[in-house]
Amino acid sequence: MNENAFDFNKFMADSKNTLINPKGYFESMSTAGGMVEPLLKALIYGLVAAIINAIWFFALDSVVTLGAFGGAFGVGAFIMTIIGAIIGLFIGAVIILLLSSISGGNTDFEANLRVSASLMVLMPINSLLNVFSFLSGYLGVIVSLAINLYGLYLLYLALTKTLKGKEETARIIMYVLIALLVLAQVIGFFSRRAARNLTSDLSRFEEAYGNKEGNEQNADYNYYNNEKPDKFPSKALELVRVHLSTGNGVITKEKLDRLLKLTQELDEYENDIDNDKIIALIKEYGYTDMTEYTNDYTVVISGITAVSSLNAMEQLLNATEKEKKAAGDFKVDEMLKNAAIQSITSGKLTESDLIVVFNNWDSVKELENKTVTE
Repeated sequence: MNENAFDFNKFMADSKNTLINPKGYFESMSTAGGMVEPLLKALIYGLVAAIINAIWFFALDSVVTLGAFGGAFGVGAFIMTIIGAIIGLFIGAVIILLLSSISGGNTDFEANLRVSASLMVLMPINSLLNVFSFLSGYLGVIVSLAINLYGLYLLYLALTKTLKGKEETARIIMYVLIALLVLAQVIGFFSRRAARNLTSDLSRFEEAYGNKEGNEQNADYNYYNNEKPDKFPSKALELVRVHLSTGNGVITKEKLDRLLKLTQELDEYENDIDNDKIIALIKEYGYTDMTEYTNDYTVVISGITAVSSLNAMEQLLNATEKEKKAAGDFKVDEMLKNAAIQSITSGKLTESDLIVVFNNWDSVKELENKTVTE
């Protein structure tokens, strides 16, 4: 194939054969012909995946209240999906080259790049079937696992048929990758499930214990809320101090003010999602792109979640023995501690970050109220 030409009909035929006749495709797949073809294939797959993601994103607007921030994030995610496809093409090529080398196969970079591009046919498939994750957590895991397992099967065929690696070695590699894949899926599923169930479990504890003691005591057991604590929960912080990041904090009053103002202005784009305007606005506030803005936003939200969880822990530490026993029976103390640890580690927060959040509670609370709500 001419390196400066791209045959779209061949691209469609190759994509179809990769999915329905993978063994025949990888046996006859060309490993030479230039870098342009695999690069364009990855670009097209990324574009199709981004379009499908956008369709699901805005179609689910009727189910999930997204607001202007959600719309802006959707545009940013569209662009990042395409960029990610190009980056993923080369990262995938390096990984496949390493696996091919281990199995005694072809170590030419172009050959492995072409294999990487062919395997990316699953990218739009994954985006299309991702809707099952919204319908059911179990169903989403099963569908995702099935797609990834098929991807490993395609990789095995590519290693043995296209790159001429040893079948026995390639098979061992696949066994290891399958084990890691299943483990990652299981851990991911239960982590998301635990996060979703935290609030409902706390409510269940409060309701059950409140029914035993009478309605007049219900307020005494309502530990977790997002109201500003009376004082900074320093006693509870000592229980999770080992998980704090070191060095200078990343949350400052100036950053909070900037985030709040920018988020308020993004609200004005709720019905006019103009990507150029949004990017220009973000840069006007000192951010290079939507990802940097989203990262700062997420860190601050992690901060208020961490302080709220620590405050609830502090209330439990100061509770009566009867209350502590009831909390222990429902694992409330463990759930609050895990929530605080997860928030601290995900935001890479320092003690000074938590103090800034506490001292600027009203601003952080206002910013939190603009978070995507279900």
